[in-house]
Amino acid sequence: MSGLRTYRNYSLQDTPSLEGQIALVTGGQVGIGKEITAQLLLHGIDQVIVVARSEDSFKSAYDEWRVRKGIGLTEGDNRVIFMQCDLGDMQDTAAAARRIKQRVDKIHIMICNAGLGVQPIQQLNNDGIDPIFAVNCIGHQILTTLLLPHIKKAAPTAPHGARIIYTSSSMHQFCRTLNLADLTRPTGIWPSLADCVWRYGRSKVGNTLFAKELNRRLLLEAEEKGDEAAREIYVNSYFPGIVITRQWQGWSEHMGDSVGKVMRLLGWILGQSDEDAAASAMYLAASPKVKERDERGLYYIPIATVDQPTALAQDEVLARKLWDWMDDRIAQQLGPDWKEE
Repeated sequence: MSGLRTYRNYSLQDTPSLEGQIALVTGGQVGIGKEITAQLLLHGIDQVIVVARSEDSFKSAYDEWRVRKGIGLTEGDNRVIFMQCDLGDMQDTAAAARRIKQRVDKIHIMICNAGLGVQPIQQLNNDGIDPIFAVNCIGHQILTTLLLPHIKKAAPTAPHGARIIYTSSSMHQFCRTLNLADLTRPTGIWPSLADCVWRYGRSKVGNTLFAKELNRRLLLEAEEKGDEAAREIYVNSYFPGIVITRQWQGWSEHMGDSVGKVMRLLGWILGQSDEDAAASAMYLAASPKVKERDERGLYYIPIATVDQPTALAQDEVLARKLWDWMDDRIAQQLGPDWKEE
């Protein structure tokens, strides 16, 4: 999927007013996330919580949002706030979720956008887990699980249901098997670029599977427990497109600056713009059509077009096993009662 083949099934101009709603965007201060945050502000969101590691990057983005026509931010405006969080650190992520719950009483839109790319990185983190998978998947599972009561609270009051969106990638196709035991041991893949591409693709399979499984569990709650708020939450994943972001620097780190520049040039020519990438996210976050069509647990490509991910990324049995595996790893670090925080 490239900019030469972009389905124009949604325009940012079609985004309804988001007045009265609260959104959360992980990695909402750089790249695609920065444009998503801008679009939320442009369409009248009451507040956006930007969850990220770097406050300096947030301040730089804030300065850009302030001067962007139509946003109307003033210095210190609490329409957009920063919440420090390292998604690769389970304790830090849980602490950030607690602070968010103290700051707001409901969340209408949650966009899980942050992630590590293909840059050179160690095989395992301090918890003995692939750090790419830890940030892209496990951190978001903690954040989603702990904030789900706030999302359920918002769902009945949201004009078109509450929304949870996970950023996946067409690069999920590079991962054709997902053995859970492999998440805690080195891959043995050489060279390092191939290793990082495969691990990144694996994490994007994880994002797509998580969206499908969360959707299944919410519908099960609605059917078995009569939890109608759970039925009013629409969970999907999407590939934003080939967009030149800071993550593309990883190609230079693997292959040298000259090759990296060529890769970025090709991406710029063949890929999508930040606005195109944000359009799919905004469709999933706000369009009334998602509720009208009952679109749940699906995978989208640019722009706002349902597509079929690989068979692995649709494996419902694997999705359940992966969910339980992540739950178990989180419980080992945060304690068996971690969901009750």
